[in-house]
Amino acid sequence: MSLIKATATVGSFTLLSRVVGFIRECLMASLLGAGMCADALLVALRLANTFRRIFAEGAFNASFLPRFSRILNNEGREKANVVLVDVFWILLFMTIAFSLVVMIFYPSILLVIVSGFDVLSEKFRLTTGLGRLCFPYLVFISTASLLAGVLNSVGKFALPAITHSLMSLFSILGLLVGYYLELSNGGVVYLLSCLVLLSGVAQLIVLYISVRHHGFRLAFHWRWSRPVRDIMKNMIPGILGAGVWQLNILIDTMVSSHFPTGSITCINLADRLVQFPLGTLGIAFSTVLLPTLAKHMGAEEYDRASAALRESVLTSSFFSLGATALLLALAQETVAVAFQRGLFQQDQVRITAETLVGLTVGLPAFMLTKIFSSLYFANGDTKTPVFFGICSIIVNLIGLVLLVPFNRYMGIAMGTSLSAVANAFLLLYFAPRNVRIKNDKEFKAKILSQLCAAIGVYLLVNRLSGIFWRAEMGSQSVKWLVYMAIALVGAAVFCLITFLGHFLTGRRYRRRFRRF
Repeated sequence: MSLIKATATVGSFTLLSRVVGFIRECLMASLLGAGMCADALLVALRLANTFRRIFAEGAFNASFLPRFSRILNNEGREKANVVLVDVFWILLFMTIAFSLVVMIFYPSILLVIVSGFDVLSEKFRLTTGLGRLCFPYLVFISTASLLAGVLNSVGKFALPAITHSLMSLFSILGLLVGYYLELSNGGVVYLLSCLVLLSGVAQLIVLYISVRHHGFRLAFHWRWSRPVRDIMKNMIPGILGAGVWQLNILIDTMVSSHFPTGSITCINLADRLVQFPLGTLGIAFSTVLLPTLAKHMGAEEYDRASAALRESVLTSSFFSLGATALLLALAQETVAVAFQRGLFQQDQVRITAETLVGLTVGLPAFMLTKIFSSLYFANGDTKTPVFFGICSIIVNLIGLVLLVPFNRYMGIAMGTSLSAVANAFLLLYFAPRNVRIKNDKEFKAKILSQLCAAIGVYLLVNRLSGIFWRAEMGSQSVKWLVYMAIALVGAAVFCLITFLGHFLTGRRYRRRFRRF
């Protein structure tokens, strides 16, 4: 499967997952609003997801997948299965032990992460109860992520991408059940926590069945072999690297906990909107690139690795710049049509829109960070991203100190975006020389045409919004129609300008031009 085809497969199903997640967020915003129960649930889920990204998507995948891919391609499936079994059981026992420790000391951990919550308040007690209930989700989702990486290594990308929707589907079911049974907000969030845990179990079962179907077995045994030792050795800087980046998120949560009730929910909703383009393509490219680059670099096919990287950068910049232009021009309108209903009112729309603008500024950098991190991991380098991650934390802290006093919500978002820009710049500048992107005139011209198209579309859409959009317009369906019309016009103009620029700067056009 080609890189673009594989990325399109992962991106399509990841987009489906984001759409389902968007429906879940709309229901939560409408039924729970931006209040105490919603804030408590989001903090509980964020803590579990933070450690999931450290253990599974960050550390284990970064150290396990490149080594697993090389063994699978060079030594066969049987040897790769031995390594898989050992690493699976190590990850399982590690996450179980860690989850037990966290659940015991959960109140003390919360005192650090959400220092703005009053320890004697109902919000703190609710967050503690929800957190202890759903934190074991870490065990199931971490092992499921490991199995998803195995499927990606054998060229199977669709099923792992589909299973990302399970948590959102379970949550939607819980919200609908709570609505029709007329449960209190407290009862609804407890039900959602239970269903989040069950969704992790379901995801693990589905992926385990698929892994068995492709010839891998997980019979218990424990061999501390040479490949396993190497993986565990590389995992330590991987944990630090993933932990450093997740620390940025926890710092933002800690700062926002000092803001009025509902602020955490508003910031989370803005992040969900940014996750549409970032989650669809950023995760798709990083998912496909890691095993692809590991395969090429393991075989010393550096030209093919460089070509794959170049293709990824051009495609991701096209979508990220287009999405950035549209979200910046339509921030207020996007939040209004997405969430303004039920208990989610105009004040929450304004806060969410401000946060969305700050996060959107860093969207292209977020995308590049995901792509170039895969390059370092595929090269067996898990230490350099750790150092760059530490630098990004320093940038984030400086941004919070300088920006939050002037605009609390946008200040938090801008600090995150600035840290992503710094991280992306360092990853690009110090990328391994043997797979550097060929920085020729055609590549520069294509990037420039995308940038010009983004600027033009921002100005056009901003003008169209000023003419046709009114906050007091009739029903929600009318707002959706006006919003979609403006967004589609902007997207069409962006594609037209970009493709025209690519055509005029392409080699084929220049050769034809010289004939005249």
